[in-house]
Amino acid sequence: MRGHHLGVEDLTRGDEGVPATKRRRWALQTIDSAPFQAWVVVVAGIGFLTDSFALFCLNVVTPMIGYVYWPHNVDSDGTPQLPSSVKTALMCSTLAGTMIGQIAFGVAADQLGRRKMYGLELVIVIAGTFLMIMSSNGEKNSMAVGGWLIAWRTIMGLGIGADYPLSAVITAEFAPRKHRARMLSWVFFAQPIGQLLANVLSLAAVEGFKSEITSVYPACPAGDEGLQCFKAIDRLWRTVVGIGMIPAMIALAFRFTIPESPRYKLDILRNVHTVFEDTKDFFGAPEVDSEGGELEMLPTTPTVDGQDLSRVSTSSEIAPEEVVGSDSESERRPSSVHQRPTSYQHVHLPPNDPNYVPPLASWADAKDFFIAQGNWQYLLGTSLSWLFLDFAFYGLGLSSPEIVRHIWQNPDSDNAASSVFDSLRDNSLHTLIMVSIGAVIGGAAMIKVIRYASPKVIQFWGFLVLFLLFIVTGSAWTKLLDSSRSGLIVLYVLSQIAFNLGPNVTTFIIPAEIFPTRYRCTAHGIAAAAGKLGSWLVQVFLAYAFKSNSQEERYDWERQNFGHVLQVMSAFMVAGAVVTYFLVPETRDHDGKSRTLEVLAGGKRVLDELNKQRAQEQD
Repeated sequence: MRGHHLGVEDLTRGDEGVPATKRRRWALQTIDSAPFQAWVVVVAGIGFLTDSFALFCLNVVTPMIGYVYWPHNVDSDGTPQLPSSVKTALMCSTLAGTMIGQIAFGVAADQLGRRKMYGLELVIVIAGTFLMIMSSNGEKNSMAVGGWLIAWRTIMGLGIGADYPLSAVITAEFAPRKHRARMLSWVFFAQPIGQLLANVLSLAAVEGFKSEITSVYPACPAGDEGLQCFKAIDRLWRTVVGIGMIPAMIALAFRFTIPESPRYKLDILRNVHTVFEDTKDFFGAPEVDSEGGELEMLPTTPTVDGQDLSRVSTSSEIAPEEVVGSDSESERRPSSVHQRPTSYQHVHLPPNDPNYVPPLASWADAKDFFIAQGNWQYLLGTSLSWLFLDFAFYGLGLSSPEIVRHIWQNPDSDNAASSVFDSLRDNSLHTLIMVSIGAVIGGAAMIKVIRYASPKVIQFWGFLVLFLLFIVTGSAWTKLLDSSRSGLIVLYVLSQIAFNLGPNVTTFIIPAEIFPTRYRCTAHGIAAAAGKLGSWLVQVFLAYAFKSNSQEERYDWERQNFGHVLQVMSAFMVAGAVVTYFLVPETRDHDGKSRTLEVLAGGKRVLDELNKQRAQEQD
């Protein structure tokens, strides 16, 4: 609004005489020069927090479910555990549902619109959560609780997965250029907050049920005392899981009120006139760049395929006399939903010109963009880097109850005196210390660091730091278990910091920036699904790596040999660094400023030409 401060007419007053080309430039300029959009971060972040809570609360409730439904499946110290087959199926079903949700909702958001899909994924999460807490064995074990848990976790996974491309892309398309990476970092910061919330609430719930589940035995005893213990733990895990519906319901009210993405309206619906109602509600007056004194819209560029890119000014100011008198009358009328204005069809503009209207999605256009222009490299790079990351991140994250017990528990001590209450409390408390604190510190630091370093640079060095941590921890695992378990705790916390001050966040950010609007949600969904494929593979790998005839043998063998798993993960971190270096594009210019989404949407050809021009200028 107040566009006259930049020499632009106040187009929100309904001036129908202004051509569509100028309206488009004004809308893009207004979005990219707006202040930090805190409301968008809140709406996207609270839903992402819900998804994180639903995903990682499994770490704290699986031991509780083991006490109730598999009391005879005990490990070496007599503590009940889920059968390894049920535990692996529970994790893999959640991750498989997440993969399906990421791709399906990514495609649907590009085809039907972001707003139509946004909120629907939370409805699925709420329904899946409600059905999960109703799961049971039935009267006289007439049903298998494991089957119900697996089925409802798959449903929850659909909703959790859908939120990845939707939250990332909506935030990116509403975000001003200057604040885009930081806004995406704030949204992803909801993930460690969700993990922290799951551990804090589970710890509080265990303390609340203390009088009912205190027992001097590792498992609930037989008789009336045991029945009370079973009932208390059964209510406990259902309470922890059910709490996740509360923030989901709050977020749902906000998400159904958010308007359609302005860039989706401009590039897909081609409805430039109604975009201004949304900009009026969400964006204030453009900020003045404190570094240069004026707002940069697009850099001056050389030619791409013979087209002169130097016509694009480095200043985003649009003078009143810039209205082209030769615009056809058809351009002055509102464009239809799926029809490009006729004047755009004969004006040949480079892809990063603010007046350029990109083509609609089609198989022919997708083949040209991804295959002919070579942008498949960017899709492959973002997908593989996310896969390599999640192999390690979820390998540690969803296995944290076992890893926590390996590190904190001394096998030479007398474990027979450990009570049910102590076991459940320690699981929540130790996971809080080892996982959540490091993740929150790393995520908070990322919000600060992303202002000064590009996502690609952070991702590359983050992978290398994780490689060093994993190779050191894995090589010294057995020795540290015997001599310095506090050293293992420190190394594990450092790895959680490195995850969230590194590729765990940037793999979420980069796919939301580098693809054009017509494929942005689909590409982000594919990259995210590749990550969940990595997390699915690591669960299968862990299940077979520690395969044994009994729970007790598995626990002992796993405790002694988990260092080898960390060494395997370190190799994946090296692969992630290599893929990032060669296949992931740089999203910032050579001055360290984020490029506009329109420049990045030009793809590999445009970015290569910009880099080539920069090299020539330096020579």
